[in-house]
Parts: sequence; structure tokens; C-alpha cells
Amino acid sequence: MQRARVEASGAVFQAGRDITVQHHVYPKARLPVRLGAWVLALSAGLGVVVGAGLLIRSGVLLRSVPAWTVLVVGALAALVLPLRGRRATTRRAFLVTSAFSDKYWLAGFVQRLHGALDRSGIDLVLKVPDRDYDAAAQAHHLRRVLTAKREFIGGVVLAAEVRRMRQDLVEFCDELAIPVVFTDLDPFEDEDRYPENAAFVGYLSADIGTLAGQWLAARLRAAQGRPHVLIVAGQEHQDRQMRCAHVLRDSIPDVEITINDSCAFHRTKAYEAVQSHVRMLDRTNGRLDAVFCTNDEMALGAVEALRATTSPSTAATVVIGVDGVREARALIGAGTSPLRATVVQDAHHLAENAVHVLERMHNGRQVPKRTVLRPEVYQAE
Repeated sequence: MQRARVEASGAVFQAGRDITVQHHVYPKARLPVRLGAWVLALSAGLGVVVGAGLLIRSGVLLRSVPAWTVLVVGALAALVLPLRGRRATTRRAFLVTSAFSDKYWLAGFVQRLHGALDRSGIDLVLKVPDRDYDAAAQAHHLRRVLTAKREFIGGVVLAAEVRRMRQDLVEFCDELAIPVVFTDLDPFEDEDRYPENAAFVGYLSADIGTLAGQWLAARLRAAQGRPHVLIVAGQEHQDRQMRCAHVLRDSIPDVEITINDSCAFHRTKAYEAVQSHVRMLDRTNGRLDAVFCTNDEMALGAVEALRATTSPSTAATVVIGVDGVREARALIGAGTSPLRATVVQDAHHLAENAVHVLERMHNGRQVPKRTVLRPEVYQAE
């Protein structure tokens, strides 16, 4: 199986492994200091044990002892006890993701989440699935979190297959009994269904679909004849494609919309879906006015398909994606391709808000069950 690698903040993440992301300012100087401290502590401990044995054998403990011996024992205890307790002061938070290989915005989110937590002295533990968007793979990591729950102050979960996992997520929160912030997908239909220790922070799929639909409607109102739109999507985030289609039909009643939700956020599958659709339009003398892809990776695949196709049906086709990844922004800025816009989910804004809510919950303060962020359209000027 191909393993995904994402580099962020000097750390390397590999799918299928648990990684603790820590911030080190002087990594080369810290090891000798720690080693020296532990050697000193070990030597002191051995000295205490040997000295106590000799004292017991000599019978001196049965007689009065000089006052300086009390001072020596107290100094040794003051040295050893802080070293033993230092490990317990480390605070950690977990991040359980629904996907890794196909979530191209995740690298930026992890980097910014790590930075926001690090400013509060909290280390990040990343848990990524062996298979993207797989409920069983995510359930495994949720169980792993439960077995180590005393190590965490709380964490963030990007839920997978929420309809199938909803009851499991409720039970996870109840057993965990520490703050959980959900993002990416809102797993509960109503705020009343949220466990007491859980909240949602993020962008709603319906808002993203609405914004894409409004952008497309503004572009297509001036089109001659009946406009035709292809929506390339996956099974996750279905509100994106459904709300986009709803907005388009309200704005342009005679619009023709085709939805292909079998592309699973893959660039190659989107490429094949667009090429297949164009061949069908060529047979019927149709026209493709626009393509909406529910993530940027599929939008990039759609652009490649349109560039590889010589067809009168795609002469004026425009493409809009979702996420605002760097490659898509660069292509939009260049203005040399059909990709004209993307609906942006700001990773920095998302991470900062998620950490803010997590810390307030950890400190016992009230937070809203839903903190909804507003997406924006990035487009060529």
C-alpha cells in the first residue's frame, strides 16, 4: 500500500502511525541536559539506598544522629522528586482524522493546529487511518484514544461515515469524559444530540455548496441557451453538491445539472468522469458550461481532462473547486486554465477556533455547541 507523507513544522507524518508532534527550540542541547539530570538523580538514589543500608548494619539509626544528616537527606529528596514529577506536567491533545492520503488541506491544518496548541504548552498526538474515509479504521483509533485517555486534556476529531458512526461517537465522548471538538463534518443533526463534552467548530457543507452555487449562477445567467453543469463529488459532504444544485435551480430554472458522486475526492476519478461526460455531450451535440468539484483535488483532475480533450462542447467551460489548496490558488491566479475559483476553508482560522473552544471546555467554561465559520470564494481578479 502506498503510504502518504506530509511534511509540516519540521515533522514527518506517515499514514497508519500515531505521531506526537512536539515543539523543540534547541533539540541538540536538550538531550545532554536530560541525560545529565537522570544520571545525577540515579546516582543520588543509589547513594541514598547504599547509605541507608550501611546505617542500618552499623546500628547508627538506633542512636541520635547529627543535624547535618537531615539536611543532606532533604537536599537529595528535593533533587529527585521534581525530576520524577516533571513528566506528569506535559499536556497532550489528540487529532483523529477521517482521511490522510486524499485530504490535501490537512497538512496545513495540522501545522496550524500544532502551532496553536504549542503556544499553550500542549503537544499534539496525530492518529491517521490506514484507509481513508473508513469507519472501522477510525473506530480503531478512537479505541486507542480511550485506552490512553488519562494522557490527554481533550482532542479534535474529523469524523468519517457519520451516519454509520454517530452512535459510536456518542459512546466515545461519554466514555472519554474530556473535551472533544468535531470539525470538517458536523456529526449530529441537532445541538440537543451533542454529548455534554462535545462541540463542533468548522465550515458547514451546506454553506460551501451555497457559495459555489451562487458563484456559478452569477456566471451562467448571461449564457445563451440552456446552461449545463456537471457536479463531480464523493459520498462524503453530500450537502455540498445538493445545496449547489438547489441554488442553481432556484436562480436558473431551466439549468441542466448532472451529479456524479462516485469520484471519492480522487483526481484520477474526476479526470475520467469529466472525459466520459464530454464524450457523451459530443454524441448529443451538447455543451458543458461549468464543472463544480467538491474538493480542489478533483477540480485539478477536471482541468487536466478538459485540457486533454479537443471538443466544441468544452470551449467555454469554467471550473470551481473547494478547499483553497496552494496548487489550485496558483492555477487560478495564473488565469491560464478553466479553473476560475475555489471555495476556501481557511485552515488557520479553523485551527485557532478549534483550540480556543477546546481550551475553554478544558477550563470548565461554557461554549456554543456549534461554532460555524464562513467560507469565502477565491477567484481571479
